[in-house]
Amino acid sequence: MLRSFASWLDPQPDSAILDVGTGPGLLPAIFAQSGCHAFGIDDAQDMFRDALHPNLVLGDVYALPFQSATFNLITASNLLFLLPNPQAALSEMVRLLKPNGEIALLNPSEQMSVSAATALANERGLTGLARETLLNYASRAEGHYRWGVGELESLFSSAGCQLTATKLKMGAGLVRFVRASLL
Repeated sequence: MLRSFASWLDPQPDSAILDVGTGPGLLPAIFAQSGCHAFGIDDAQDMFRDALHPNLVLGDVYALPFQSATFNLITASNLLFLLPNPQAALSEMVRLLKPNGEIALLNPSEQMSVSAATALANERGLTGLARETLLNYASRAEGHYRWGVGELESLFSSAGCQLTATKLKMGAGLVRFVRASLL
């Protein structure tokens, strides 16, 4: 899914990219393979134990430790929907964007539910860890934010951005890719 997300974003070589909530840094590693200057940040030091990229930083999504207007692209995969204050986190990410910069999110879509994930798992014959991971993801999604296009437009507008593209992925559209640019 992250490779598909990175391909959809298709950043220019030499772009400065920050992945917020990076975990072990898979997305920055993918971007670095494309010639980008990629960094990752996470608030959990143990995520870096099996780091996949050297430029990982420990930090808080609500107070990112970078200067304003530093990055061309900021990504957050499966993070914003889990936060208690996604608007504040998004606004903090926007602070770091260079002029003409973009923010890109990967989150469960408004269609994600345990029943939809179960149907997809059954359709694809998923068993074991693959099935458990998908159903756990769906369960977490049901307890958190799942934004539709209108809600995303409002969320981004409140942070000083404009929604520019969205794409549904995974089965009948259980995951949503989103990108927005500064107003």
